[in-house]
Amino acid sequence: MPISYHTITLVGLTFLQFHSATRPEASELQETTLLVSHVLFRHGNRTPEVTELYPKDPYLNERYYPYGRGQLTKAGKQKEFNIGSTLRSRYRNYLGDFYLPDMVEALSTDYNRTKMSLELVLASLFKPNKDQMFENGLYWQPVPYNYLPKNRDPILLGVLCPHYLELYNEAAYSAEVQTEINKHREVIQYIAKYTGLNITKFEDIYNLFFGLFTEEEWGFTLPPWTRNVWPKTMESLAVHEYYVAMKTVEMRQMAVGYFLDKVIKDTMKKISGTTPAKKLFLYSAHENNLAELLIALGVFEYPHIPTYGSFILLEVHNITGVHGVKIFYENYSGQGVKLLKMPNCDEFCPLDQFVHLVTDLIPDRSLCGI
Repeated sequence: MPISYHTITLVGLTFLQFHSATRPEASELQETTLLVSHVLFRHGNRTPEVTELYPKDPYLNERYYPYGRGQLTKAGKQKEFNIGSTLRSRYRNYLGDFYLPDMVEALSTDYNRTKMSLELVLASLFKPNKDQMFENGLYWQPVPYNYLPKNRDPILLGVLCPHYLELYNEAAYSAEVQTEINKHREVIQYIAKYTGLNITKFEDIYNLFFGLFTEEEWGFTLPPWTRNVWPKTMESLAVHEYYVAMKTVEMRQMAVGYFLDKVIKDTMKKISGTTPAKKLFLYSAHENNLAELLIALGVFEYPHIPTYGSFILLEVHNITGVHGVKIFYENYSGQGVKLLKMPNCDEFCPLDQFVHLVTDLIPDRSLCGI
């Protein structure tokens, strides 16, 4: 049985609501008011990770030539290239036709698939004009980006902070979460029987979900046992992991707080004129980054897993002298880019009110433990 909105108290979240508006203006940018945009997106389609395989997996020894495990596929490359095209279309007048180094800051997690995804977004977003082309017929120009080592990246990989990992282990095996797992004991025992997995926490189902998903996408036929649980039952169980990951205040602070802190500080610098040329901040990350941010902002729609290439836009506008935030989400659900509404704020959320609403999510610098 899927968790209801009321069961979020189980994992320490009491503010989860979903509000969205699918309107023409949600996908049509009022470019004259835009001050700066912060874009968080998921990498493209990939092959399975080693951690997502299971003992009785019929494809356990597959090497996924020529990509390898956990790597971006051709379809994934196209997906990410299309993100850049979408952003170019949306921000055409805002960015102009000429790439300048100071106008964009790009950050990736330290994974091949996210680095490549960011390169592809930048390639389609900033195609050179004729004055910038350095090789005849090559419609590409190098655009720099940065990344931090996995164990030193609280901005996008706060879930790898030493202190977070301590709290996560406590949360995953807490009485509350284990009680929730026991509600699904029958289906979990069924899955364990056919996979050979020792399933003790929602993370085990979460990893298995992505293993099966990527195997099926690769073209493999899933084993007959999956027909009783694939994909909806597995997805609804996997989504529980997002709530476990956000169970306590400190866990939420590390999962999304360092990112939000950077967004706010970069926005304030833009408003104050410290970084007048900066127009765009790009972040190449993972589905859990998007899901956890949506949960933190109170705009997550249960149950869903952000698909490949999903993106969130935190656009800061100046409308009649008031600075505010508009939140957009593209999950390729057929509704287009959706304008989301945070609880206790309007669709155009005044910046001071936005900051107030996320204040409790902003961590102390030392919390991560690195």
